[in-house]
Amino acid sequence: MRASLLLYTSFAALIAASTPALANGGDFFEELNASWNLHSSDEGVPYFGFVRDSKGKIIPNASITATTASGSSFVVQADSMGHYRIPGFSKNVDAKRVQVTCSKAGYRLVSRDRRVLRGAPNAPIETNCILAPDVNKPAA
Repeated sequence: MRASLLLYTSFAALIAASTPALANGGDFFEELNASWNLHSSDEGVPYFGFVRDSKGKIIPNASITATTASGSSFVVQADSMGHYRIPGFSKNVDAKRVQVTCSKAGYRLVSRDRRVLRGAPNAPIETNCILAPDVNKPAA
């Protein structure tokens, strides 16, 4: 009995160790998509992502702006982990034409990485921003 319990415990630990972690090391995109599947059909495609520096260090409290082709904007602030979420504009807004940009005093935008889950038309769009210190505009 004791041997079978030890074998079972070892097997369970092996399964747990081989399962990919989500949110902090696995596929955060798929985890977030699963949590956003409940949004209303009247809402448009939501957006999310992280703001970091070129070494992967989190940049908290950055401003993130999503702008539609017609000029409507929605601004949010990243949390203390550099993460942001923006709800969809409406189902009438073409999500492919929405521009997401990030900014913070004392930094400049270096790059953006946009990921779209293929085969899921209303899946959230991930846009991660990389900021670098701006030597021309020091932080306040």
